[in-house]
Amino acid sequence: MNTLRIHGPVLVALVAVVFIAFGRLTATPVWDALDMRIICDAHALSLNPSAMFNHLGFYFSQPLLQLAFLAEYHFFGVDITGYLVLNLLVHAFNSFMVYMLVNMLFPQRNMAVLSGLLFALAVGSYGRVFMSIHQLESLLLAGLHLLVLYFFIRNDFRRDGRVLSPLFLAGLVLFLLTGLTKNASLSLVGCLVAYKVFFFRHRASRAVLSPDILVFLVVGVLFYFGQQQWGYRHPTIFADTSGDGYFSLLSLKNIFRYLNLMFFPMQQSPMLATAPDPIVWIYKGRVVIRVLLTLSIVSYSFFGFVFGSRAIRFFIAWTYITLLPFTSHSASGEWLNLSHLYLTSLGFCVVLAAGANGTSALLRRRTWRRFMPYLVPAYFAVISLGVAWKLDAKNKAIAAHADTAAMRAEMTRTCGRDHAER
Repeated sequence: MNTLRIHGPVLVALVAVVFIAFGRLTATPVWDALDMRIICDAHALSLNPSAMFNHLGFYFSQPLLQLAFLAEYHFFGVDITGYLVLNLLVHAFNSFMVYMLVNMLFPQRNMAVLSGLLFALAVGSYGRVFMSIHQLESLLLAGLHLLVLYFFIRNDFRRDGRVLSPLFLAGLVLFLLTGLTKNASLSLVGCLVAYKVFFFRHRASRAVLSPDILVFLVVGVLFYFGQQQWGYRHPTIFADTSGDGYFSLLSLKNIFRYLNLMFFPMQQSPMLATAPDPIVWIYKGRVVIRVLLTLSIVSYSFFGFVFGSRAIRFFIAWTYITLLPFTSHSASGEWLNLSHLYLTSLGFCVVLAAGANGTSALLRRRTWRRFMPYLVPAYFAVISLGVAWKLDAKNKAIAAHADTAAMRAEMTRTCGRDHAER
């Protein structure tokens, strides 16, 4: 009850912030052909749900995601508003988990609130992940990822990492659910190992590879090989059109291309044709800007690891580890996807919050000047909202196109009618 009284208002505030900032997105009609495919697939499966259970690959593919789409279709049919509202609710919950995780690791409540607020405003990821039905996958995966970390670390703090405790077992169950959403178990284990590396002496643990982390490692490896052996290689509710990816030296470059994108969210886009002249001029100087940003990122990462606190080191490691699965590429390369920055942006938000709070503390005797450091995260919040609203305007234009409208009408005729009859 005391926990609810302390943290409940933060949850309510974050939900309000998310809907004030991004509620306008829920008025956008279906614009993505992949979303229409998902609705039609969910419609087909709703007629015979047992079809999902007819192959072993279901258990090592994406059953949690399938069931989530089926539940959405049951309640919302072809009305995309409900799907997008649910996206925002999941994001608000994830923002709250960011607050709880940061508050536990530092702990500085003001900094935790600021980190959760920046994440809620999509700083570093720019809201792309809320705009499509299929992005529920990224949102669910991030939520489970954060919950596993929270229960694992909480168990380390309260139960000294015991494997026979409710907190540990809850984390382990959620870890398995993460694998049933998307095969990202090894990335999550990497974050758990990073926590152990930076905190084991602080927690008076005897070793990094303690029994609790070893259990997760074994389960993660077994699940990975099970998925490779028996699972479907492609998602089972919509087609994967990106092709097989592989890792090379370009993957290393992609890490810094993505990190640059958090600071400088500009790529070649038709939106540049209608952008103001100052934006176009900045884009023309992108090569110099990106080189300077890369040098700054490398420098901060190095000095953060050497001189930063345990928590700062952990969140820097988090940023790189959670980004690695998305740096693979196809033979022709791959367009950077802002949605891949969703979980990674947590590290960016924490670094911004830590910098603003730390600098403000140095200026605590300087009346109004102590608030000036918060202009930096405020700037990124404004940029995030501007980019998100611009992307939404582009999506609305796509939705209004005659071809898209015809596809949407066909989807409504075939899937919406049957849903309404049931």
